[in-house]
Amino acid sequence: MITARNLTKRFGKLVALDSVNLEIDGGLTLILGPNGGGKSTFLNLCAGLYRPSKGEIKVLGENPWSNDGLRKRIGVSFDPPALPRHRTAREWLGYIAEVKRLDKDEVLKAAELFSAMNYLDRKMGEYSAGMLKRISLTQAFLGKPELVLLDEPLANLDLEGIMEVAKVIGEQAQKGTNMVVVSHIWRPLVEFADRIVVIAAGKVVMTGTPEEVVPKIEEI
Repeated sequence: MITARNLTKRFGKLVALDSVNLEIDGGLTLILGPNGGGKSTFLNLCAGLYRPSKGEIKVLGENPWSNDGLRKRIGVSFDPPALPRHRTAREWLGYIAEVKRLDKDEVLKAAELFSAMNYLDRKMGEYSAGMLKRISLTQAFLGKPELVLLDEPLANLDLEGIMEVAKVIGEQAQKGTNMVVVSHIWRPLVEFADRIVVIAAGKVVMTGTPEEVVPKIEEI
């Protein structure tokens, strides 16, 4: 699914990722680590938003940088959500469906997953942070993407929303959806994870199954 070789990303003098080597297979991979450790930078490199400063990354066998063809094959939810506030959710999701050559019914199916049906026709500038998160997740799961990248999918949700969205992610994982999930709220998701990667100070410091990694995290 994803292969990183000596992957480095710098922002000026700041080294956000430092010579990362990582292989991510199918299933659900949970990426954990401290704030500013490089987790979201890695996800943005996977999504093709950033260009590596050094090394390479391949997603589904392709270079993701400015790769419109690859973007049609994957689903992404950013944090904060990258959504046009002057558009309604129905308009925006319909546009994404058109770009991906999906039937408009796919919008309703995905919106129903995340309980977003009731506000599809309101402009997103009127949304709460939790509503924006649900639309961002709806966008990520439109159609049947080969890979879904989720950055903090449980952020800005109340406790009920956290458990609801975690359950949906788990159900999608059980149905065979491949996902890479960055989350600081990780406990509701860990039971669905096939593997965990810990990134800190720009480096991969731990990888393994939840059974291997979680006890070590709890010792820190």
